[in-house]
Amino acid sequence: MTDLPPEDRVASLSIEADPDGGGRRTAVFEMYTGGEEGLSIAPEQRTQIRATPGAGFLALVDGVVGDQIDVPINKDLFINLGSSQFAVAINFNSWKGATGPEGDPLQWGDTGDPDTFTKSDATGEHPTRQIACLMWWLRNTRISSIEGELFPGAGIVGDGPAVLRYGQHREGGVYDPIPVVLENPGTDYPGSSPSTFTGSITCIEALSLGDPIDATARDTR
Repeated sequence: MTDLPPEDRVASLSIEADPDGGGRRTAVFEMYTGGEEGLSIAPEQRTQIRATPGAGFLALVDGVVGDQIDVPINKDLFINLGSSQFAVAINFNSWKGATGPEGDPLQWGDTGDPDTFTKSDATGEHPTRQIACLMWWLRNTRISSIEGELFPGAGIVGDGPAVLRYGQHREGGVYDPIPVVLENPGTDYPGSSPSTFTGSITCIEALSLGDPIDATARDTR
C-alpha cells in the first residue's frame, strides 16, 4: 500500500446533479484510511453465460451445430451473450477531520470546504453529518444511464451515471474512470467509536446514454 502513488490510494465517487433546484453541480465523496484496513475494494465480473441441456435454447443450438459436434448428456453449454456486469464492492470508513495521503481534507460533497458545513457538503465534519450529506445526495438524485428525459415528453428523467475512480481508474491513470450506478449503499454509525463511521457501496458499471433518446433516430448500441 505504501508503494502506491497518493492518487492510487484514494477512491472517489462523483455525482453530478441538481438535488435541490440550486443548479447542477458535482459532489465528490473521497475514501481513504491510510492503510489497507478499512478501505476494501473488490471488483468482480458477474457472468451470465450458462445454458442448460434440454432447454429450448440448447435444442436450437443443437439444430445449428449438431452436424459438427455430438451434444453429450450431463454437460452444460456455455455461451457469453454479453449480459454480464462489472461491479466494484467498496467498504470504507471515514472520520471527523478526515485527510488523504498528503494531508489534504477528503472532500465529502460539492465544495470540499472543511470550514463551512452545508446540506450538500460535510467535508471534515462529524460522522453523523457526513452520513446525512451522502444520503441527502442519494435521496435527491436519480443515478442512471439516462441524463435528462428518457423519452422527450415522457416525464421520466435521470441525472446520468455516477463516476467511480480508484487505483489506476482515473484521469492520468492507465484505465478510464468508470461510469456506474449504485446498489444498496449504506452506512453504520455504531456510537462505540463516536469519531468514525463505516459504509459500503456496490458500484455497477453502466452505459451512459447522455442526451435523451429519440426512439426513431437514435441507436443506443
